[in-house]
Amino acid sequence: MLSRYVFWGGRRRDVRRVDQREGAFVDIHGHAIMIMVIAIVVLNLLDAAFTLLFLSHGGQELNPFVQVVLEFGGHPWPFVLLKTAGIGMACSFLVLTKNFRPAQVGLWAVLIGYTVLLGWHLYLATRLDSTA
Repeated sequence: MLSRYVFWGGRRRDVRRVDQREGAFVDIHGHAIMIMVIAIVVLNLLDAAFTLLFLSHGGQELNPFVQVVLEFGGHPWPFVLLKTAGIGMACSFLVLTKNFRPAQVGLWAVLIGYTVLLGWHLYLATRLDSTA
């Protein structure tokens, strides 16, 4: 799964035999999956920004773990860093295992989930102006 070639120039872009493609590990991942991961990270950062915006307008964080992180030191940076590191590690694992069907479904589920969540945040943001 991880080899020296992952960090210093990959060797395998694809498997040699089509019947071995499902479940094979490769070193080079391609532009499409990179764009997908960048989109997920950007959506994750937007989610964090909207969360902080809504909390500053009197909203409540329902996740008790996130609430503890938000209260840590009184600054939002631990929350943003932990949230970004968490999604970064999850995406890294899903990219490494991209030729496994559950990883493919997982990447799409995360991307679609964050896209829907951004839509919800945008809807709530329009409601902030009307309630002020």
